[in-house]
Amino acid sequence: MRKSLLKTTFLTLIFSLTATSAFAEPAGTVGFQFLRTHVGARASALAGAFVAIDNDINSLHYNPAGIGTVRKKSGSFTYLNDLLDFNTGYIGFVNPNVGPGNVGIGILYKDYGTFDGRDITGEETSEFGANAVSMAASYALELKQNLFVGASGKFIHYSVENYTSNAVALDAGVLYTIPSQSLNFGFAVYNVGQVTSAFVTDKDDLPFGMRFGATKKLAHLPLMVNVNVYKYNSEDINGAVGGEFTLTESFFLRLGYDTFGQNMDFGTSKDKFAGGSIGFGLIWKQFFIDYSFSSLGEIGSLNRFSIYSSF
Repeated sequence: MRKSLLKTTFLTLIFSLTATSAFAEPAGTVGFQFLRTHVGARASALAGAFVAIDNDINSLHYNPAGIGTVRKKSGSFTYLNDLLDFNTGYIGFVNPNVGPGNVGIGILYKDYGTFDGRDITGEETSEFGANAVSMAASYALELKQNLFVGASGKFIHYSVENYTSNAVALDAGVLYTIPSQSLNFGFAVYNVGQVTSAFVTDKDDLPFGMRFGATKKLAHLPLMVNVNVYKYNSEDINGAVGGEFTLTESFFLRLGYDTFGQNMDFGTSKDKFAGGSIGFGLIWKQFFIDYSFSSLGEIGSLNRFSIYSSF
């Protein structure tokens, strides 16, 4: 009875978030953009086409339903060498078989470094810093055979000098797997919530988004293909595609492309690579070690390093 009630509650939550957010449009400036940061070098190398991936701890960030397929306790760490010497880190943990499902925790942190302060006349004042953090608690379960649902509750904190802004939000998703066809379908909504306190007076909107995709392992090639379409408020629909080649049992090559890169056109030769990504994965003993390189064209590039393990 208790298990059935929990499943019904999760299903109601998924449909409620989807119905509510499908008509959501921002009332003001969209803030908290760090929430859209890709985590996990594997996911980044696949251009973020990750909503239908199963048995990967970084589903915590892309589709909380995916952690329902994680079979062992798992922990992960990601470091991103961001633009302008910003630093981003992500820590994730999943514990299976907690009640009828799996529980997870994810912490995303971005440090913007220090800046030279100036007053309204342009005179130098003391330096100040800025940082942002999102802390998420997730739960996922198998609603029926091969159909997983999940949700994450998030507390978000942003600070610039002595000013702070806080928000609470929910992510939710579904994942359907067809093991006989090596085929998955996934759908997720992100950042359904509200800003609870503003830096000064005006509250920014959260970057609400939706993502749908499929993952297919080809029968006669050592290749997994991932295709996603996604949309964030006040933006056009974009798409991402990624491929993971299994070169050996312990070495993987990954390629990806995100059409959002088309917005990064500054008229230089570097822009043709914007939105592209490449990376590799290595299994060493019980550790999974991943690296990715993502191009932003003339703006710059991003390097990510991840390590995770099951225990």
